[in-house]
Amino acid sequence: MYKEYPYPSPSTQTNQTNELLNLLRIFELENKTQFKNQKFLDAGSGSGHRITNVAQFYKNCNFVGIDISDTSLKIAKSLKTKNSIRNIQFKKFNLMKSTSTLGTFDLILCMGVLHHLSNPKQGLQNILDSLKKDGMLFLYLYGKLGGHKRMLNKKLISLLLHKEKTNYESGIKLVRDLGLNKFEYGWNLNFKNKQEEDSLIVDSLLHANEALYDFDDIVKLLKKSKLYGFSIFGISGGTQGFLFDSRIKKDEKLSIPQTNVSKYLKTKNSISYYESLSLKNKCRVLDLLYEPNGYTIIGFTKQGYDKIKNERLKQNFIKLI
Repeated sequence: MYKEYPYPSPSTQTNQTNELLNLLRIFELENKTQFKNQKFLDAGSGSGHRITNVAQFYKNCNFVGIDISDTSLKIAKSLKTKNSIRNIQFKKFNLMKSTSTLGTFDLILCMGVLHHLSNPKQGLQNILDSLKKDGMLFLYLYGKLGGHKRMLNKKLISLLLHKEKTNYESGIKLVRDLGLNKFEYGWNLNFKNKQEEDSLIVDSLLHANEALYDFDDIVKLLKKSKLYGFSIFGISGGTQGFLFDSRIKKDEKLSIPQTNVSKYLKTKNSISYYESLSLKNKCRVLDLLYEPNGYTIIGFTKQGYDKIKNERLKQNFIKLI
């Protein structure tokens, strides 16, 4: 699939796919720190548009980007050369094998990849094999509650294609015929031509292998990993992203959109019930209210968690061990 339709783009031109860079910059701002002289592993770089933008910005850090698709890696290496980026290497690698052979890393990024693996739990263990003892994992997973309509559309297309399910050209045409080429968060990129839009259509509506998660599924996925715990950094709903916070912020003015339960629970009675809940149940309530189509999660080792200054992440931390 990715041989014919590399994601996020088949173009060898730089484009403004800055979601990952923006995420890291918000993390720095909240944590009152800067990424310097740190080593990043991007587990599943795809065509490399996102991670090359990150590497260009963090010139004092070193990056290794891995992917299984030769076509995607060719594009990523072209972007590296065109932009004279010297602090990143791209390598072919199968995430169903341990990443320990690649060395150790301060930060591992696995954004929109794990849910496409044949065995996400095993893939997670393999990725964490190369995380340093004080490291962090940035993970993006598809949301089950907000992905419901997209999955219905996928099933509709699959049924109509019948024996042509693997004919991506026919599938793309059918998506356009049905007017379903309207993209949610993660796919709503500024494509410049039909070829670029085709890759977005295939990844969002014709992908053969994907798993979706809600909060409970995330806990189960991470529970037996090597992580000390995790915090949900942000969620997406529709085409909008929100920083995740289970705390009540009734009158607080926020510069970046955040979850706020008081927008839904508006009476003292309903708020009092919410305040009596455990953190896990508060997260479950927010899950039901916001119906995320995606989650950005930060997983921590014990030493990694001890270094964190971000009050929002600490207040929303779920301990696994």
